Amino acid sequence: MGWKRILVVICTAVALVASMPGAVLARDLGEDVDVDLVFPVDGEHHFSDTFWAGRSHGFHTGQDIMADKMTPVVAVGAGVVRLVNWSSRPDDLNRERCCTLVIRHDDGWESWYIHLDNDTTGTDDGKGWGIKRAIKPGIRVEAGQHIAWVGDSGNAENTAPHIHFELRDPSGTVVNPYSSLVKAGGNDVGTGPRDPILGGARLLSRGLHGADVRALQDGLEGLGFPVGGVDGRFGPLTEAAVEAFQASFGLGVDGVVGRSTKAALAGLNHKDDTGEVLSAGSRGDSVRDLQSNLNEQGFNAGLADGIFGPLTLRAVISFQKYTSLWADGLVGPRTKSALGMI
Repeated sequence: MGWKRILVVICTAVALVASMPGAVLARDLGEDVDVDLVFPVDGEHHFSDTFWAGRSHGFHTGQDIMADKMTPVVAVGAGVVRLVNWSSRPDDLNRERCCTLVIRHDDGWESWYIHLDNDTTGTDDGKGWGIKRAIKPGIRVEAGQHIAWVGDSGNAENTAPHIHFELRDPSGTVVNPYSSLVKAGGNDVGTGPRDPILGGARLLSRGLHGADVRALQDGLEGLGFPVGGVDGRFGPLTEAAVEAFQASFGLGVDGVVGRSTKAALAGLNHKDDTGEVLSAGSRGDSVRDLQSNLNEQGFNAGLADGIFGPLTLRAVISFQKYTSLWADGLVGPRTKSALGMI
């Protein structure tokens, strides 16, 4: 049998297997997939593509969706709960390993929800239960059904609240759900630099809460205007800090963060004593130092060549998330300080 005939036979066999009912063709690890799903966080959030991001234990194989603690988490599709805290037994939910969920969907795919809330309301005591009481192994859930709440459990205790979301195809391969999450309406902040305060559309004032308020508080604290805790809630202390900032920089003092106050905050917060801010496209010795520091701390910035490219940007964002800094990809004084560069 000639090699051409052998090749035809092989291709025909592959086509037949692929067309068989129930046939499963494995995808590549980390393959970016486009599938229909409900966005898993029902509330204000932000995320960027962090699949393959460097971690102390290796590479990140999921998407971190940042949101306030206790933001509802919903099932991305219909299916049956397979694991609660890695237990398949409804009578033994591994409470000491709270809080994670795994759902096996009707089409054979699986969705994983990690770092769910494990704290008593208003605390960080690790004594709470961030999964809906009715959710147990073997229970059927529908797409969009409320199943849990965002938190910081497991090895995320020292990071900002978020869920680590994984998607696995029917063969068990972990794929990259980034495109699917964007299509589902997720608030993607992209992989390029973006300032969360300046880029926000709404006026910030007393009584509001969310990721943009947390960014505001973080910025004020960084400039020496205490807000009484970076919690994402615009209360009286945050309002007083805004007014003090406005008075100090000759802005109209009204406690409301509009365009001029946002611009002043965004411009000041990214400058250090040298006025240098590193971002995608930057070049030189400072970038080389940045890359070396990131690599030494386990965040893969690639070759320390002094060019701030996509791999360096991804490493910066991963580091900022890991250290609970705002993940905007801009390397100003706070990121430099956390890296030990200043």
